[in-house]
Amino acid sequence: MKNLFIIITFILLNSFTIKSESNVLPDGHYSAILDDEFKKKELNDFEFLIQNGKFTVKIDDKFEALEMEWLDENSFVVKGYTEPKSPNEFEKKILKDNRPTFNIIKNVDNEYYFTLGQESDKSPIISGKFIKSLNGK
Repeated sequence: MKNLFIIITFILLNSFTIKSESNVLPDGHYSAILDDEFKKKELNDFEFLIQNGKFTVKIDDKFEALEMEWLDENSFVVKGYTEPKSPNEFEKKILKDNRPTFNIIKNVDNEYYFTLGQESDKSPIISGKFIKSLNGK
């Protein structure tokens, strides 16, 4: 009887799974639409492509394919965009305690709401939404 109780309890406990919401951006073309408060500071919307772990964005009139690093299911950095590509010792020391990351707050269909800054920071560097293009461009 005790074994039967253990087996039933084990089955019941394993029947329930906790769904962790992943906000990892799938490959594709995106438009970054900044919140109005940042547009008032003369910051511009931008477009980018994610493909095979690369974040391609136009910088100084040329396209740069930069390395993306996902830190967890909701946060990533782009080396050469959110932090230096090859940080020196001083920059490494600063990044150790203060690493700005893109943090995906939620997603609704093809829209991913984000902040750029420390995940717990109440005043992000920028915020807005990434809109994934459905037609591939």
